[in-house]
Amino acid sequence: MGKKKFFRKSTAILMTASLAAAALAGCGNSKDSGGGSSDNGGDKETTIHIRVMNEFKNIEKVVSKYEELTADDPVLSKIKLDFSFVAGGDYKDKLNMAVTAQEDYDLMFCGSWHGLTDFVQDGAFADLSGYFNNSEYPGLEAAFSDTFTEAMKTYVKQEDGSYKEGIYGINLASYYEDTRGIMYREDLRQKYNCAPITDEDSLMAFVQKVAENEPDMVGLSMYNFFRMDSPWYSAKHDNVYTQDNVNLFGDQTWIYVGLSEDGKTVQNAVVAGDPEEEFAKMPEGYQYDFITEYTVERTKWNPYMFEDRANADAVAPNAAATYCVLSGYESAVKTAQEAVPGSEYGFYVIDDSQRNMEEGSVICDMVTNNWLVVPEWSEKKDQVMAFLDWMFGTQEAHDLFQYGIEGEDWEAVGEDGYKAGPVSEEEKYTMPDYSFTLNPTFIRQSEFVLNNGEIKQRVDYEYAESTYQLSPLAGFVFDSSEVETQIANISALSNELQLTMSMYDADEAVEKINTWHAEAEKVGLEEVRQELISQLQAFLDYKYAE
Repeated sequence: MGKKKFFRKSTAILMTASLAAAALAGCGNSKDSGGGSSDNGGDKETTIHIRVMNEFKNIEKVVSKYEELTADDPVLSKIKLDFSFVAGGDYKDKLNMAVTAQEDYDLMFCGSWHGLTDFVQDGAFADLSGYFNNSEYPGLEAAFSDTFTEAMKTYVKQEDGSYKEGIYGINLASYYEDTRGIMYREDLRQKYNCAPITDEDSLMAFVQKVAENEPDMVGLSMYNFFRMDSPWYSAKHDNVYTQDNVNLFGDQTWIYVGLSEDGKTVQNAVVAGDPEEEFAKMPEGYQYDFITEYTVERTKWNPYMFEDRANADAVAPNAAATYCVLSGYESAVKTAQEAVPGSEYGFYVIDDSQRNMEEGSVICDMVTNNWLVVPEWSEKKDQVMAFLDWMFGTQEAHDLFQYGIEGEDWEAVGEDGYKAGPVSEEEKYTMPDYSFTLNPTFIRQSEFVLNNGEIKQRVDYEYAESTYQLSPLAGFVFDSSEVETQIANISALSNELQLTMSMYDADEAVEKINTWHAEAEKVGLEEVRQELISQLQAFLDYKYAE
């Protein structure tokens, strides 16, 4: 069969959402929608070539176990597996080469930052729609909920303005968004008889007390992801949204989009330093420069932070409290306890609604950045999906590729826990799970989580679908072709700021914002604003078309 070349385009418009318009005609079990025949390749033995990002180890014993478990299966016994990996730093270049040359891969990892949008727009990856919600693939049907499957749907804008719907990748995730929080020294809280840390005031009192009494420590350690005192999460409940897919200038100068109460109309898009008339168009409660206000509010933490925190080469002192995400808490605690034996830790969640574990508190795209894709040129799509149907079909099969051989690489703890097995590090199987196996249905928790009741509650809450709501802007992708130069120039100005690390006092922060805004206006801020609003409105018009 002849090869179809896939060339990368400089821009693309791609929409992925779970609450989009009704499915287009032809998205059933047809050949075009990725539905394969039930025999998955017949009697012929086939090897599927799989490439993941970052190193795995000792995979041979896992593949052998797979072959043992499927030896009597008339289909899977004939599907052989060949794995390879590429280090993360080289992966994007290698992926581009694989697509251009149509290299012999049948299943690959692709991150959103690798250009997933453009690859799908260019037709490089197969539409897998027909394999989901399909009784011929019961493993996939059981492992991926309707909500999860809907969130993987993609709408690709065609040249004539119509849209093509499909599932062009399998999202690798066990939760939709990590919980941002503060890891704090519980032993010091008790030592200084501070109140339990339940809100920002009690956190501040603790940080102050330690800073006053521990001369070799700082109160708070934060880095360039400083969402303290910002409406990143809370404003979405009031129809004011900022998220990665509209954050054109980077983290220093977020764009906030105001929508009508029904989520169908863009009222405005604002940035810090905008004049009153721009904020006046925003939803009620946000009709003033709330972005600058929160930036100024954040400066109250400055006296308790490391003064030289902007210097990447500086060695910061130990801190009473440190920014931490929930998924990294276990590792951070173990590392910290090695450095400070006897220290104890607690976890404080930054956002109020998440801290109170309210249902629907996190409004987001409900997809992560990590995907498995099947190249369009592969002639083994049915076999690939038959294998994935098996791997995602049972806890036993999923555990095999996620953790390795039970009793060697890992051991079960109860029904949903695990711990390290007795095998040596040299012989242990490892797989970068974010690159191949993560799934929202088959989840095991570590002994660390199981033995910490509060952390287990928070992890369970993070895994629960009921924690999330789909953002009206989910799936929007900005086409920068008309304002590419303006965005580059404004982003260059933004990159000179240090707002997210709170490196300025209140007055200086306001001055920096105002200076940035004045310069950004000169290089096209208003043009970008109007282009963003126009594209967002077109997106919403399609998404909510009757």
